[in-house]
Amino acid sequence: MKSDLLRLPLFGLALALTLPMTVRSDGECRDSEHSEENRNTPISLVGVIPIPGAALTSTDIAWTDPGTERYYLADRSNFGVDILDAEDNVFVGRVSGFAGAVTSGGGTATTNGPGPNGVLVTPDRKLWVGDGNSLTQVADVDPGSVNYLKILQPGGISTAVPACDGGANAHYCGRADEEAYDPKDKIIIIGNPSPLSAVAPHGGIDPYATFIDARTYKVLGHISFPGAGGLEQPVWDAEKQRFLINVPGTLNTAKTAVVLQPSIQIINPVTMLSEKTYSLDCQAVAGTLSASITGIALGPFQHILVSACGYPVVLTLNPSKGTIHVFSVVKNVGGGDEVWFDPGDDRFYVTGPLNGVAGQPEQLGVIDAENGAFLQNVSESGLRGKNPAAFQENNHIFTVQQITTAIRDNSPNPSPDDSLCATFGFSRTGCIAIFEHKEAPQDASEDADHDDH
Repeated sequence: MKSDLLRLPLFGLALALTLPMTVRSDGECRDSEHSEENRNTPISLVGVIPIPGAALTSTDIAWTDPGTERYYLADRSNFGVDILDAEDNVFVGRVSGFAGAVTSGGGTATTNGPGPNGVLVTPDRKLWVGDGNSLTQVADVDPGSVNYLKILQPGGISTAVPACDGGANAHYCGRADEEAYDPKDKIIIIGNPSPLSAVAPHGGIDPYATFIDARTYKVLGHISFPGAGGLEQPVWDAEKQRFLINVPGTLNTAKTAVVLQPSIQIINPVTMLSEKTYSLDCQAVAGTLSASITGIALGPFQHILVSACGYPVVLTLNPSKGTIHVFSVVKNVGGGDEVWFDPGDDRFYVTGPLNGVAGQPEQLGVIDAENGAFLQNVSESGLRGKNPAAFQENNHIFTVQQITTAIRDNSPNPSPDDSLCATFGFSRTGCIAIFEHKEAPQDASEDADHDDH
């Protein structure tokens, strides 16, 4: 049951703007012209949801889950994963017990990377979370369960390997970060993006990923990515029955040339091997000297959105040639970190600075997932919005309004709050912003035709 206190966000939301709760029907019958109209309707801001506890100064990945109808946020500021009702737009709980916003490279269990980081929910209503100190945590998020909001594996599942963990005060594998789930084989893949050697002087070792049996919580094995500049978001591709994972490249020390290009690698979850590497030439694709690649989302027709080379890039993979076909580089908005595909409206969502220029106001970018066309930017106000996640049942898009400690403390003198939270009366706290994609209205004749299908 939601307490009256936790319903306060709805009051704040109602004060700002009436929120139409239009729920899309996703039945088999769909009028193509109506779908086209829906794609051309704009996204608009409808309100914010404040989060109880400490101000949101350190957060990471977000996730929406159709099974539990919840939104999940990795909230390091409050040492937990925040849970919102994605239909009623209220805070409903928190899974606690994570590392928080701690440092990396200290060698101890409390200086071995922050957490929570990556989050996802499996169909059996288990929340999987990357945590600090090379741990993967699993929690029960079934509201009907006696273990609701409890971490199920005491001590977590360790992704540490001997090359970066020598025991005692030699814990240098860093945080367990982003992950994906293979529903066929019930396997989780999760990355350790920045491990250091367990032997002094603690030079870096190659980023690696760990495979975990989602039924037994047993570690099945690891895969290393030689020379990579980190390890970013993976996604499950049901058509290929493979994981796709973004692997950042590297620049030389002077940052004047690319040493290793960023890539998308195809990972077999059973053999735990990389089967193919698709390299991305940022100079050719976007005209930038870059080796960056972060978020990935899989849309219709095997269209993939990656945040790479500083921009959102829409592409497909050519297995026969082992090449990438880029058909859209969106330069109206920066690439950001996490990106999202909403099957409810066939759109990709990304957050980044206006025109991809650092220091410009943050935008929620909207991209047609069918043809890669840029559709719209919605201002996030200031520099605050990040990591979109959309809920397909009502086409609400959530972004994190993370603030700085200077804004939180109003120091140095003064430090204004430029987040959307302040616009709605929640100053110096951070919050979650809600945007909505409204369906295009249908006239009576369209409704009648639709009913006859």
